[in-house]
Amino acid sequence: MPALRYSFSQIEAFACVAEQGSLSKAALQLGKDRTTVRDLLDYLEDALGYRLFLRQGRVLTLTEQGQQLHRQAHLLLRQAQAFEFYAQSIPETDQQEVVMVYDPFVSQTFIEAVIVAMAKKGVRFSAWSASREEAEAALKNGSAQLAVCQAQNRALGMEMEWCALGMVELDFYASMQLFREQQRPLTLLNLSLKPQLVMHRTYHEQIAHRLQISGHTLYANERTTMRYLLENSQGWGFLPIHFQASDWKNVRAIESEVGNQGLNITMVAIWQPGAAKQQVTGGLIKELPALWNKATKK
Repeated sequence: MPALRYSFSQIEAFACVAEQGSLSKAALQLGKDRTTVRDLLDYLEDALGYRLFLRQGRVLTLTEQGQQLHRQAHLLLRQAQAFEFYAQSIPETDQQEVVMVYDPFVSQTFIEAVIVAMAKKGVRFSAWSASREEAEAALKNGSAQLAVCQAQNRALGMEMEWCALGMVELDFYASMQLFREQQRPLTLLNLSLKPQLVMHRTYHEQIAHRLQISGHTLYANERTTMRYLLENSQGWGFLPIHFQASDWKNVRAIESEVGNQGLNITMVAIWQPGAAKQQVTGGLIKELPALWNKATKK
């Protein structure tokens, strides 16, 4: 095989400059000084024999040739990241262990289905509940291999891979005493004047726009604590229907002027590039959609 004319560092610098739009931002992202990034880019352009960027002051925009090459560079870097993750996981393949982080709205039935599936294969399985931000951090630092989170309308770039699992339907819930003096259906003003109980410390902007109504929120990401707060009239909340909160003491689904149509969120599984190629984690990733569908039918 003939030797490569371009180094990986040059391709990495090119892709980063293309995405950041400037040498300074790319240097910061890569942990290199600006001169080094500029030299890498210059060497690549010299080797290619054509320009990759149009320079307007400190702003760089891709030429037509640069746009075509950037797509290939993006794919190459994804493959490189997958290679790195897979190479690092090889010494751990004998451990037969998977750690999964999951959203507080994920059903217990689904978690139990995953536990059973892993137990049948002799795989040790650990799981803990966290926000989307905490889950992504755990994947990046290697303390978890897989996460089940709320979907966000943003590009994951080369950092993560994902697959859709399904929907979680929500409804309004409160104790019968909390709104006993208000007429039904409740208005948004009625809801905004009472504390809203939430199971996520922070919401992505798009989700917050749909689900956060009250300016006063109380946080509890553990289901038993959430139940106790609702039963004791400490606030109201959007909760998954599968929680069966209407069976809790004095708690009912409450009628509001906006209804509950469209009150749902999409759940996705996310993992680092290359994790799907690892035997144990990859096997679970393939099973997750079927396990989710089975759990939602119970």
